[in-house]
Amino acid sequence: MSSGFADLTVQAHQLVSEGDLTGAERLLADALSDADPRPGNASPELAEAAGLQARVLVALGEPHSARGWAAFAYAAATRLHGRSDERTVTAAATLAAVLHRVGSDARAARLYSDVIIELTARDGPESQRVLAAHADLATVEYARGQCEVARDRLQDAWELHREVYGDGHPSGVKMLAKLGAMERDCGRYADSHEHLTLAEELCRLHLDPDDPLAAQVAGLARAAADPDHVCPAPAPAPEPPPARSTPVVPAARVPPPAEGPHDLPPYSPPALDEPVETPLYHPPGRAAETAHVPTPRTAPEADGDAFDDYPWPPDEPAEQPWRPGADPLPPTVVGLADDEPDGVRRVPPPAPEPPSRYLPVHVPRPPAAERRTLPWLPLVVLGVVVALLLGTIAVIAGVSRVDDGRDTPPPATSAPAPTSAGPAPTTPAAAEPGTPPGRFTLTDRRDSIVLSWTYPAGAEGPVVVAGGRSGQPQGTFATLPAGSADYIAYGLDRTTDYCFTVALVWSTDTVARTGPVCTRRRR
Repeated sequence: MSSGFADLTVQAHQLVSEGDLTGAERLLADALSDADPRPGNASPELAEAAGLQARVLVALGEPHSARGWAAFAYAAATRLHGRSDERTVTAAATLAAVLHRVGSDARAARLYSDVIIELTARDGPESQRVLAAHADLATVEYARGQCEVARDRLQDAWELHREVYGDGHPSGVKMLAKLGAMERDCGRYADSHEHLTLAEELCRLHLDPDDPLAAQVAGLARAAADPDHVCPAPAPAPEPPPARSTPVVPAARVPPPAEGPHDLPPYSPPALDEPVETPLYHPPGRAAETAHVPTPRTAPEADGDAFDDYPWPPDEPAEQPWRPGADPLPPTVVGLADDEPDGVRRVPPPAPEPPSRYLPVHVPRPPAAERRTLPWLPLVVLGVVVALLLGTIAVIAGVSRVDDGRDTPPPATSAPAPTSAGPAPTTPAAAEPGTPPGRFTLTDRRDSIVLSWTYPAGAEGPVVVAGGRSGQPQGTFATLPAGSADYIAYGLDRTTDYCFTVALVWSTDTVARTGPVCTRRRR
């Protein structure tokens, strides 16, 4: 059964190369109709045939029919070869393309991210397959509404592709044309016109006139913007906290002249047999024997019927100015209304007094004690003067003695002058053949991983950097020239642990490797 699938796959590949996609699809469909549908029982030949059938169906415009075979091939390849194998990465890219065409963009984006990680570890961040996978992921992000992220990713991929592989590479021209179409749909017409015009010019300079890619770019440049595409609105900026308003000083209520001053009734002490009550203020004309507790004050915007249930005395005149309804605004709402009503004025805060330059209280101080003349002070001064004179005489004598000795030559000595010579610099000894790089260290920066080591003295071979996910086989990251002592790995998953080794090629038969050094991101 395995050899039969292998032969059918070879025939189907030949039909695809000849352009007979329909014939290849029929050949594979007949062979796969009797296959076991469980990926756990699939052979490597069956998994390869299923993946080829999925790619042929996508090319024929039947992504829904291809979805089952693409998922089957990816599950079988993962079980058979592991996630880092070339065949598994190819099956993952096929399944991601199928899921994007059927509308499952979230799952497609995750698969494309895995493909980028594996291809970067295998080929390096500047390989054509890695840059093409970035372009496919940008297409999926654009379909999910992540327009700005998609445009930035695609532009970065095109600029790096252009720098490494030149202007005329078809993959770079395709990225540039797709970027211009995205910008046109997002309303960035100036950038779109610039990029689409450049794509047409590159097709004219580097491609044949009958090249299908040139026709596609020309048609894309003449197309109109997608009317159904709507870029999501950017997230609104957080509103600043409200500014603290200036505190309002309550105003004192000034009665109008018509009301006159409010006189308090004369106070008479209560009798011994009467309960003591706190006298309340009563306006003129109101019965003094009836005391009421006022209701809580309502806000200015409340209805005017808030005081209807209050038990006002029946004999109270309605024109009393202090009654609610005729009373001006209470003092605590000054500053909330537009205009100040009659009878209400604002009390300005007291002006700060300038600080006094004098002490608030005179503090008497005792008079300073009289300075007494020390009897021994003249003796001390005389001693200092004598010491200075003696020092001056000694200096003059010493100078004259030095001048006399200048004419006398120094005595000759037969002993050689001592010489001080430091140790001669030594070069490090050459390392033995087969010695691995020393002091291998790893610095994890999340977005990148920095590797450093010491190159053995006397070695002349290149350095090979290998790495991969923790617990999985390692692939070659880069081959560096002799003498290299560091390397930076980019484009890796921020949450996945990786292990790296460095090997020095002494000869075709002797390769010295360091021990693996791993990240610890999940701990």
